[in-house]
Amino acid sequence: MVTPPQTCGGATPPSPPAMTAKISAVLSAHPAVRRAETAIVRHDGRDVAVAAAELSEYASGPILRNHVRRELGDDSGLAGVLIVEQMPMADGAVDAGCLASAVADGRCAVFEDPRDDVERRLAAIWSAQMDVRPVGVNDDFLELGGDSLSALGIIAAIETEFGRSLDVYEFMSAASVRRLAQILR
Repeated sequence: MVTPPQTCGGATPPSPPAMTAKISAVLSAHPAVRRAETAIVRHDGRDVAVAAAELSEYASGPILRNHVRRELGDDSGLAGVLIVEQMPMADGAVDAGCLASAVADGRCAVFEDPRDDVERRLAAIWSAQMDVRPVGVNDDFLELGGDSLSALGIIAAIETEFGRSLDVYEFMSAASVRRLAQILR
């Protein structure tokens, strides 16, 4: 007899179809989303859930991803959200190939945790200054809801934390924790 995989809490994790259906339902319930569909795609040697969302009003992929994480938990499985004008469909389902291409070419940022101390410290600064949790290292500052006041707060916190000053142009040109970390290293 095969034992199903277990999570830390002892419950069986949802199957991919059940997980993608839950993610799609939570996204579709968001007031800015008209329609959402989710598929499992291959990224960096692993399977990740990526959603496509048609919007009725502005929302960014990282903001919608974090909405799902708040509703379903940090282990919801959703790695990214691609904003589309029209749902890409193939054979009656969302086109997983289209979503995989969007991830591969950077149109859909996949959540990635910080990989070193510099990235962890920067993600914590961004999270505290913008009151956004979590902040992935590839998330775009403006897509997270960043504005001029939060940029200045982040720049000041970086100067305090790292002992290095940045100008606004340098900060805005970096646009993500990962690229900012490359500047600070």
